[in-house]
Amino acid sequence: MTPSVVVRHFEHPWALLLVVLLPLAIVWLLGQSEVLRRSRLARLAEAPLLSRLGGPPSAAPTRGRRIRLGLAAALAAVALAGPRWGIESTMASGEGVDVVLALDASLSMLAQDERPSRLERVKQEVRRLRALSPNDRFALLAFAGRSYILSPLTIDDGAIELFLDNLDPSVVGQAGSSMSRTIRQGTELLDAVQADAGRALVVMTDGESWETSEELTEAARAARQAGVTLVTVGFGTAEGATIPVQEDGRMTEKRDETGRVVVTRHDPT
Repeated sequence: MTPSVVVRHFEHPWALLLVVLLPLAIVWLLGQSEVLRRSRLARLAEAPLLSRLGGPPSAAPTRGRRIRLGLAAALAAVALAGPRWGIESTMASGEGVDVVLALDASLSMLAQDERPSRLERVKQEVRRLRALSPNDRFALLAFAGRSYILSPLTIDDGAIELFLDNLDPSVVGQAGSSMSRTIRQGTELLDAVQADAGRALVVMTDGESWETSEELTEAARAARQAGVTLVTVGFGTAEGATIPVQEDGRMTEKRDETGRVVVTRHDPT
């Protein structure tokens, strides 16, 4: 066992020296005690008389006693060294910010002008952001025609990962994209938490919305007045792509009321 391994697996590695020293000391002391006892008996009578009287105990029990006490001393030294293994839970503190991630889960996010799709790229970016911000708390919103709170503010990576894995347009259900409602709900979610940390609302979307620019501007202004930093992250391309949907057990392209194939485009404005 190398010195580094010893240090890692024992709280007091120096005590391991006692694993050798204590048994030797015990054996030596018992030996000295036996010599002293025999010397005292020899002063009482000669050996033939001692034999007739029963004599001193045989050496076998004495050796067994030395072995047992030496082993006990070695084990006590190992215990004193503090062996440790497994995983220890500790409390860690750090400064961070509260972040609400509003994720567009509308049908247009299934377009594949981002590989493998816009929605999957969103999930990848959320995981990357979470890995870069271990001290931040995150909440998840999913939105399309309306928005839903998937997770309150938390540092639980497992909970966030669970909701990300299951995020698709069926989670929201209602078609369309309502970013102004999402901004308002994200702002309210951050306002409900009394904390001194910084606050941010990150909207990840392709930018397609059924709302007017005035509604979006008003929602963004309310977020700013509440002390929330609003960040928008766009997905998709200006050229756009069709939307794959499943109909009658097969994949096809989404069409509008007139039967034309729908092409969705990233709208950075």
